Formats: sequence, structure tokens, C-alpha cells
Amino acid sequence: MTSPSEYEPAQAVIAPGETPLHRASPPRAPRPSAELTSAREEHAEYVAQRERAEHSGFLRALVVLAVVVLLASIWRAGLDRVFVHGWWRQW
Repeated sequence: MTSPSEYEPAQAVIAPGETPLHRASPPRAPRPSAELTSAREEHAEYVAQRERAEHSGFLRALVVLAVVVLLASIWRAGLDRVFVHGWWRQW
């Protein structure tokens, strides 16, 4: 028959102030290189530029759509109904 002490894990004797050998320090990422830092800055600038271009393109598309809808509604109603005779005298 085996004694209960055989099933217990062995306890290492650690001096005060020492760290246990089985504990690894947490992993640390290396410092980014100068190339990586400049590439990140260039990418951030590119993304900001693309956002500005996308925003202005979106506004341009909305204005074009509004003009197309206006022209289509004028064409459908007829010029004589939209611009009645003498409309310029009302101003």
C-alpha cells in the first residue's frame, strides 16, 4: 500500500525574495521599430484622406440626385404647369 504523501506534488524550497522557477514572466511585445512607426503614421494619414474624399463624394452624389429628381419632376409635370405664363413678373 502507498502512503498519501506519494500522491502529493513535491514542494520546492524557495528562498525568500526568489521567484519560483516554474513561473514564467508575462510575455512582452518588442518595441516597434522606426519603420513600423512611420508606416502606422502613413496609414493613419491615408485613412484620414480617404475619409475626407469619401465624405465629399457622398455629398456630391446627394446634390446630383437632388438635381435629377428636380428635373424629372419638372419634365413629368410639364414646363407650362411648373413655370406658368408671367411667373417672372411675380418677383
